[in-house]
Amino acid sequence: MKKIIITVLIIILAIMAIIGCATFAYSKSDDYKSDRFPDNTQINGVDCSGLTYDQAGEKLTEKWNAKHIVITGPLSDDLANFTGFGCTYKIEKSLKNAKKHGIVLAAMNHFIKTPLIVHFPMTVDKYSEEFRQNVLSSEFLNKKNAKESRNAYVDLSKPNFPIVPEIHGTKPDGEAFFKDLLKHIEGGEFRFAFEEKDYYTVPEITSDNEELKEYQKYCKKYLKQKITYSLGEETFTITAEQLDKLMKDDRSGKADETAVGEYVVSLAEKYDNIGAERNFTSLSGREISVAGGTYGWEINQDEEKAQLVKDINSHKDVTREPVFSEKGYGEYSRALGDTYIDVDISYQTVKFYIKGELYFSANCVTGCQATGTTTDIGTYYILNKVRNVVLKGDNGDGTKYESPVKYWLGVTWTGQGFHDADWRGAFGGSIWVYNGSHGCINMPPSRMPELYNAAEVGMPVVMHY
Repeated sequence: MKKIIITVLIIILAIMAIIGCATFAYSKSDDYKSDRFPDNTQINGVDCSGLTYDQAGEKLTEKWNAKHIVITGPLSDDLANFTGFGCTYKIEKSLKNAKKHGIVLAAMNHFIKTPLIVHFPMTVDKYSEEFRQNVLSSEFLNKKNAKESRNAYVDLSKPNFPIVPEIHGTKPDGEAFFKDLLKHIEGGEFRFAFEEKDYYTVPEITSDNEELKEYQKYCKKYLKQKITYSLGEETFTITAEQLDKLMKDDRSGKADETAVGEYVVSLAEKYDNIGAERNFTSLSGREISVAGGTYGWEINQDEEKAQLVKDINSHKDVTREPVFSEKGYGEYSRALGDTYIDVDISYQTVKFYIKGELYFSANCVTGCQATGTTTDIGTYYILNKVRNVVLKGDNGDGTKYESPVKYWLGVTWTGQGFHDADWRGAFGGSIWVYNGSHGCINMPPSRMPELYNAAEVGMPVVMHY
């Protein structure tokens, strides 16, 4: 018996010695030093014989992404079938280690053509967004009657800020399922048993949550305040939800100045309209669109921020208009309004509308087109009213002019305005093309007093072609 054991041991040792010698010899061979896999190499079931590491990686990726993963239900019924994973895999290191760690098998493969069979996880590096969306939109994840889980919350839209109870949903968490799906793909498990309830999300906040109850108390104490803005015909009140965001997170009920500042900026972006595009229909029926000018409303952001902080901290109801740095004529309006002076450069007319009715109409002469001293376009306003002034300026050829006028209505900060022009024998037509003014609106002396007397400082003046 001892002889048999000794014989077996000798044989084993001989085999080990042979394998060891073969392995050593192979480790020194050019084949081992090569970046190619030996013949008859199978990696994760894919033939990689004679391929470089890069080639093997590409082939593995292609073959793996072309596989089908089947989703099965509780009764092993097929629910879905996905392919075209579009993944990239972190397998470079695994590929290089495959031959190194399997050197004995590789040596046997080299000398006696024994298959080199390697398995390692296909760790997902990136996945295709298209593949993800295909999974998330699958019918078995999106049953018609399924409900989303929802946390309990305080309803800020209701007067008493009630707590709305949580909902335990019956809609699976698609993202959680997708993560598990990737794990199965990585492990080469291409039948994935789906248990719907395993993916139901559980509400994190329930109606008996103490922190939620404390938040409700805070809402009832501070968010009942009504801060209402009045802008002409438009009024709006800061909602409880907005007010909550305008207060500090410490639930002190004090204004968060940064948040208030951002809110005021949003107000200005919505309601400031100096130089804004304005559309209206002329008396002739033309649809006019004009932008630019100095007329309109502009919120003083610094002062409005300071006032809103003060209002919030007072915890008292308030109704007011924003603090404006510039105010148009009458009540706030985004549109032109129904009282304005219309200077139509194309038709060389001045028309004055009061409360939507034509009050005044006359021909005029505007800035000269030939010399480039044209009248500015845009929506402006009457800056001032002055009697008996001398208008001074440059003729453009180096000479100066002085023109006494009886009536002056200033319009632009560059010196354009309405005035009588007794040196002209005619008004209207095409005079402005070749013999126009220096930019002012020249009016017939017989008509200018009527316009002057009716116009008020601040009234809008729209000038357009």
